[in-house]
Amino acid sequence: MNLHMRTNRFGLAIVLAMLTGPCFGQSQLEVKQVAAPPSEIRSQRHALPDQTQIGVTSRSALIEIQPEQFDNNINQFSLALSDRGGRIVFMPALDGAWSTEIRASDGRTINASDPQVVQGMSLTKQHLPWGDGRQRFECIDIKDNAGGGLVASIDFIDRVGGYILYTTNPDEALYTYIETQSTLVSKPIKLVSSITDGSAIENLSAVVSSPTGELIEIPSQRGSNETVFTPSVSGAYAVRVECAYRDSKNLRKVLTTQHLIQVEQPTAAMGDARVDVVDHRLVLNLATGEPDRRVIVAAEVWGRSKGEMIPVCWLSRVCDDQRSLAIDLRWIALAGADPQSLELRSLRMHDVDSFVPLQVIDRMTLDVPAIQLPEVPQSITPDMLQSNAPDRVRSPIGFDQRIESGALPGGHRLLLVHGYCSDGNPFTASHFTGDIAIFDDPFVSKSTDAFALEILAQTSSMKSFGVAAHSQGAMAALHLSTYYFSGLDWARGERLIQSVGAPYQGTALAGNAAVLGDIFGFGCGENADMTYTGAANWLSLIPTLARQSVWYSTTSFEDRPFAFDYCNFITDLLLSDPDDGVIERSAGQLPGAHNEGHLEGWCHTTGMRDPAQCSDLNRNQQINARARR
Repeated sequence: MNLHMRTNRFGLAIVLAMLTGPCFGQSQLEVKQVAAPPSEIRSQRHALPDQTQIGVTSRSALIEIQPEQFDNNINQFSLALSDRGGRIVFMPALDGAWSTEIRASDGRTINASDPQVVQGMSLTKQHLPWGDGRQRFECIDIKDNAGGGLVASIDFIDRVGGYILYTTNPDEALYTYIETQSTLVSKPIKLVSSITDGSAIENLSAVVSSPTGELIEIPSQRGSNETVFTPSVSGAYAVRVECAYRDSKNLRKVLTTQHLIQVEQPTAAMGDARVDVVDHRLVLNLATGEPDRRVIVAAEVWGRSKGEMIPVCWLSRVCDDQRSLAIDLRWIALAGADPQSLELRSLRMHDVDSFVPLQVIDRMTLDVPAIQLPEVPQSITPDMLQSNAPDRVRSPIGFDQRIESGALPGGHRLLLVHGYCSDGNPFTASHFTGDIAIFDDPFVSKSTDAFALEILAQTSSMKSFGVAAHSQGAMAALHLSTYYFSGLDWARGERLIQSVGAPYQGTALAGNAAVLGDIFGFGCGENADMTYTGAANWLSLIPTLARQSVWYSTTSFEDRPFAFDYCNFITDLLLSDPDDGVIERSAGQLPGAHNEGHLEGWCHTTGMRDPAQCSDLNRNQQINARARR
């Protein structure tokens, strides 16, 4: 399994060839200077996420059974079942042969027709969303086991080992969060775990898989709630935390959480800013970084007005090795702030691909030269929130003239965008009419930024376009709209970006995929941008103006009374209901955007229990009718 598959430059060459000219040090790629009003500073919209709030909650255990655990006589693994019943999935490695049985405390074998067993099934068709279809599973659902005493046994006939995934008492869960915010090479990374009902942790251990394939076993620590390791190289680290605890009945139980942690090399630190006046802006030159390393820089601007420090605006921008921000002087005038009192707060620099914070500076004073402020604007204008497009990426004639005369090639289109590792566009194309285009970049894992640049490359010939997006494609479209000039800026109509099943706040499967990939086959590579942490870091950089251009919806399986319901029977054990088999409803929310609601009976993709969400005729017709183009 390749744990370091990051195609952060894929497609970038096309874009760089298309766009030229300087923009405050951005020598090739035309980027936007993004700003937000002081209200977004007061609301903490752009604060770095609280690490304690973006952890992984697990009501299941993923246990690895290795061949060396078997002796000459015993090839079995036994598991005492929860007194609340549950679901067990057996996953032998390499399609090895195995057999399973459920036994009562008196040694009697429980078969599928027993009243205590809801369902016993050998499954060969339903696979994980990211799998390649090779693996076989066996899933057994157990009814309420109030009497206790049931034991599940798996006999690994070929002695190849594998994994067992099972649920426990739904009232108990393991919660693990990554305490370390800046995950950098040679800096210790700490994960903190707890049992949600307050049960005491008995032992805590972990297995860390490095980008080089090295396995680091962190031995059991009695009574500890912390897991610590120090990364030696950059890349994606897969971490499985195993927690043994005593429940309220003093029964020993085990739960696990799986995590994907992106580690970055440190970068050149930002020093005191050199402030220059360029046209109607203060340009803050912060540092010169490494060539070819792009970052996102963001900061709050504060100034003194009537004797107290007040927020002036929030700034962000994608930068290359010349790291700078620009303050429109009208923000200072609107706030009534003294220019000589300006300072930056919460100044931070993120890796452009993983959004890992590389450096955070609490406060930086600015040495502002004497300037003449403009008149106070009557209101916040669009070009204060987002810099105007440079002439070289504007139409050579006015937009209205271009539409009427058709002077430029290309169309005004609705772009249908797939998501992560897609084998094709998920939308039913026949549901759409008019000028549409199909984004096509199958079977790859890209960072959200690289994904956005690929959209930019594939739309370079279009006059303008709006987007209908699935899954990560929606995050990429929103990122593109926020930070880069593209045909999205020329689109006209009602709704710029419409999405379904987008992990705006991440998905637990991003971490689980990293651990399970070696079993199920993982052709596209991990993607840390879609972890809870990666998504939260990214979302802290997206202002309300950009979010307001998004209309989104979520779906989940049809919830039937008195039944185990799911979109995918394995991922259902790794997610919190309701979910669409990949995205939890709660994590599919985009605060500040337009929520189009939640529908049951639709799953994330094909091959799940209910129909694929992108095949919904009613939703697709609404997207088509209301899309900007």
